[in-house]
Amino acid sequence: MEILFIGHVAKDINKTPNKTVVVPGGGVFYGSIAAQRIGANCRVVTKCAIQDRFLYDEMLKIGTQVSFLESETTTAIENFYPTENPDDRISRVLSLANRFQKEDIKDLSCEKIVLSALWHGEFVEELIPVLRDKAKILIGDAQGFLRNVVDDGQLRYQDWPQKNRYLKLFDVFKVDNNEAYILTGERDLKKACEQIHSMGVKIVLATHKDGVCAYDGVKFYEAKFLPYKLEGRTGRGDTCLATFTTVLDDLKMAVQLAADVTSKKMQYPGPYKG
Repeated sequence: MEILFIGHVAKDINKTPNKTVVVPGGGVFYGSIAAQRIGANCRVVTKCAIQDRFLYDEMLKIGTQVSFLESETTTAIENFYPTENPDDRISRVLSLANRFQKEDIKDLSCEKIVLSALWHGEFVEELIPVLRDKAKILIGDAQGFLRNVVDDGQLRYQDWPQKNRYLKLFDVFKVDNNEAYILTGERDLKKACEQIHSMGVKIVLATHKDGVCAYDGVKFYEAKFLPYKLEGRTGRGDTCLATFTTVLDDLKMAVQLAADVTSKKMQYPGPYKG
């Protein structure tokens, strides 16, 4: 099974009231490592500055094929978690890598493609239909379409104006509690998932502080997270989505596997160790 991840890698400065750690991050980093370590054959197409590529050696060490595209800068993000609720996060951008362009993806193809952008605009929306034609299964993360960089460097979540045009192109689309609310205006997570499905997504994957659920238009599949540590929160959704993606032919198994692997990953900062 081969999975292609597309998106920026990042320098993450993760802060809690008691600790600050600097780690490599981004959905392609956490996701590809988790999927590779449970048996998938992963490829990554990403952008960062040449001098920062060493931060992502772990992807290469475990066998992931990584294509670093040219960028003078690396996306660097500070994440502050002020409370014990892992969904309560304040983020601001310190620098941004170059956006993805059509020439960056023209030669790509894979059965499963995961579009895992860090910010809205990193991946130009007009390229989504291009990827749709290159993948049997197209997978997306809401973060890359709802998280906007504003003038003061803060990352603020806003509704996606083009959602009705592009959501229907995704086979799997991942949200957390907050993202589901922003997309739909519905506080009840399951009702929000139903609304997102009605926009054309085949499978909606949702994470919340207690666990994960998936909705295929007929049934909800659910599993709980084991107790975890707040400092392991960064990369939760990325790990969950990537792990879920490996077994899409059995949603009950996929949800349970995603919850189990993500629970283990959240015991420590950094990616899933296996």
